Amino acid sequence: MFTIEKPKEIHLNSWKDIINESASSNSFQFKEVNFSLFWTCIFRDDYFAFAAKNDNKFMGIVVAKINETYYEKNIVLDVLYVLQDFRKIGVARALMNKIEEIAKEKNLDLIIKGVEKSNLLAQKLFKNYAVVNRTRYLKKHN
Repeated sequence: MFTIEKPKEIHLNSWKDIINESASSNSFQFKEVNFSLFWTCIFRDDYFAFAAKNDNKFMGIVVAKINETYYEKNIVLDVLYVLQDFRKIGVARALMNKIEEIAKEKNLDLIIKGVEKSNLLAQKLFKNYAVVNRTRYLKKHN
């Protein structure tokens, strides 16, 4: 069994470890994670962050952010990462349920971006979501 809870200052290092592992496993490969900025952001009112824990052992995290422009407002999934030892036991589903609950309470659409085709667990997790085909462009600054 596990619990879902908001981040706390005393858990800073556990969150940092998970974010760094998440970034290193991402096929897009971040150059470097600015964890200080991340940690500051997740305590803002437009962010929703939660961790799954069992006996003070972190299992995974989820972070979503309200995205508001002049023509739309929605919640966008920023991070969903479950440590390898805790996959396939419902941790990701429980974390997503929390974000889906917030989206429903706020009457906002929930957007999931950047799911790798090779990530079969994520594909299964999001099977009830409508697929939106968009192309992402990147121009690197040299």
